[in-house]
Amino acid sequence: MIRYILFDLDDTLYPTSAGLMDDISHRMNEFMITRLDVPANDVARQRKDYWERYGTTLRGLYIERHIDPQAFLNFVHDVQVAKYLGADARLDAMLRALPQTKSVFTNAPGDYARRVLDALGVAHHFEKIFDINYIEYQSKPNAFAYEQVVAALPVRADECVMIDDTPRNLAPAQKLGMKTILLNRENHLTKPNGVDTIAQTIYDVAKTIQDLEDF
Repeated sequence: MIRYILFDLDDTLYPTSAGLMDDISHRMNEFMITRLDVPANDVARQRKDYWERYGTTLRGLYIERHIDPQAFLNFVHDVQVAKYLGADARLDAMLRALPQTKSVFTNAPGDYARRVLDALGVAHHFEKIFDINYIEYQSKPNAFAYEQVVAALPVRADECVMIDDTPRNLAPAQKLGMKTILLNRENHLTKPNGVDTIAQTIYDVAKTIQDLEDF
């Protein structure tokens, strides 16, 4: 029985096409260029390397450049969320249809996550936000992050489902016993390892969870 749902935030509760993450990504580049003197023509390479080895740009900079993580988080998330997102009645209805307790599990800071949820008009559906500070900057897909979250849940891992738009972020959850749903808007039908099932849009999640319950 599924009693708890963990939702990723960015590019999951709202579409990539909204453009919010493009703005945040641009600010990450700006931080590296203006605060760390990284050559502009080398930023993309360094960020790709950090993403592959550490999971996020922040984690890579924290480990290799010893940055102040809060300074980075404050700078890159200083964006006008309302410029990109508005109230989503379909999302609100889908979340309302799910009787399970719901929380957000994100590599972003909590204050930013709350601004996103408020802009979408769905903050009232979520009990908690497990953010990058809660997981001590050890971002998804680091196993420590999942262990911290699972330890705080009022249910067993096998009573929880996790939803994310990045396949590698789901494998550690499945390893701990959670069921997993990949939000895959690109219509790829092949399920990567560590993924139980696929939802094509966030609005399909309620039906996908019911399918998992019936399996």
